[in-house]
Amino acid sequence: MNKKFNKHFFWLFAIIGFFLAIFLFVNEYFLNQIATDRFNSEMQMCVELSSECNLKQLANEDSSNLNANQLKLIELNTIIENYEQYIIKVAQIFFVFIFIGLIPYLIAVMRSLVLRKKKKN
Repeated sequence: MNKKFNKHFFWLFAIIGFFLAIFLFVNEYFLNQIATDRFNSEMQMCVELSSECNLKQLANEDSSNLNANQLKLIELNTIIENYEQYIIKVAQIFFVFIFIGLIPYLIAVMRSLVLRKKKKN
């Protein structure tokens, strides 16, 4: 009974983690695509308006001195730059779910090792 529970528990968390990871990965992928497209259009608008568009200079300025387009450029650039970190976090979430599913197996292995050691003594 205990092995059957461990197996079901593992697969429950593996499946939940898998589908959650797929959902989050697709979400981050499309967010990055939308942010990239929007960034390019905002940058084009900034250039057409002949306002300051250098992201390094904009990031160092006070946000109260920036217009809405410049603030949007900074925000979109941040989303685009952090894409890899978001994907790494999605992978970490998946592996956390796998680890949670393995906890009953690990407990069972530890108990069997303790019982073997007690039998030897």
